[in-house]
Amino acid sequence: MRPIPKRRVRKKENPLKTLFKLLFKLAFTLAFFAAFIYYILPYNFANYFEPMLLNRFLNRNINFNAKEYINPTAKYLSNSSFMNERLLVPTRHSRAQMVALAPSSRFYELEDKLTMLSLKYPQIEPAIYVWDYSKSRSVEINSNELYSSASIIKLPILVELLRYSESLKKATDKPIDFHKKLQFNEIYRTSGSGSLQYEKAGNEYSINHLASIMIQSSDNSATNMLLEQIGGMEGLNSAVRKWGLESTQMSNWLPDLKGTNTISAKDMATLLYNIENPKFLNSNSKYLIQQYMSNVHNNTLIHAGLPKKAEFIHKTGDIGTMLGDAGIVYAPSGRKYIVVILTKRNFNDYSARDFIQQASSLIYKSVIEDNISY
Repeated sequence: MRPIPKRRVRKKENPLKTLFKLLFKLAFTLAFFAAFIYYILPYNFANYFEPMLLNRFLNRNINFNAKEYINPTAKYLSNSSFMNERLLVPTRHSRAQMVALAPSSRFYELEDKLTMLSLKYPQIEPAIYVWDYSKSRSVEINSNELYSSASIIKLPILVELLRYSESLKKATDKPIDFHKKLQFNEIYRTSGSGSLQYEKAGNEYSINHLASIMIQSSDNSATNMLLEQIGGMEGLNSAVRKWGLESTQMSNWLPDLKGTNTISAKDMATLLYNIENPKFLNSNSKYLIQQYMSNVHNNTLIHAGLPKKAEFIHKTGDIGTMLGDAGIVYAPSGRKYIVVILTKRNFNDYSARDFIQQASSLIYKSVIEDNISY
């Protein structure tokens, strides 16, 4: 037989102690709800719920923008616009208008030589992209890193100006007339490179002349005049996203002395590669680009490291903390290659120029002469 279990006798709690526990829980709950109602609820209602939900019905002038609350970086990070709203949209690579660079191999031996050269300039941080047309091979050193664009941003501005003209011709049979004259006003006058800043307001200049001095003498005032023709910074940013460029971004009108406008070596190499893409630019646009870029006044960078018989179309960029050059080299033998060299440097450190010249010479010997001794 099983033994009868003993009954557990519940001890009687002190009624006062039980009452104290209940009162403590009730006081804590009331304090929490009081704080929520008095502090948290009014703050959230006044700052979030009322502006977002009630402002459209009450038509109150409340200084709140729900879009800025949801996407606070839209003020200074944008690459497109719609209905006068600045937007940040992803790049759609599958619909990119440019042909991407797809090297069949990497020229590692030249990369090693350039890396060894850069060790002699520890104060310089280089980014390099080289595309050898004949062998479809590339040299890539920090090629996807963001660098200040300086005046190299004028190259995509020129390309978009020409593409915009082409699109108008297709849509309305009235492209931008490069002989059309634009009036130079004080709003466009800016410091830095170029002589247009010293001219009298009210003077008129053809688009062809402005494009020429924008590239050849890197005129900042002319650049701002042409930038307005393509929809300003937002127009350019929207265009480069459609092209498929990931790092090119314009955030400031010229001169951009703080270096907020950005590019990458690979972006600029891709842009140069597509100058000869007939689906991207027509033959007339290609001709104009080559004419503008073959007469750049600054020949102290990549050009200085090339033999005299070599031809070079390019665009340079120079601000205190960045020095760079980007272009296409045409050798007397008929071979050609794209070369982009960007450098981050100490303010106005001229050793960056020496590095670019020596790197240019090394690249030419390696790509054209197949001689990588240095």
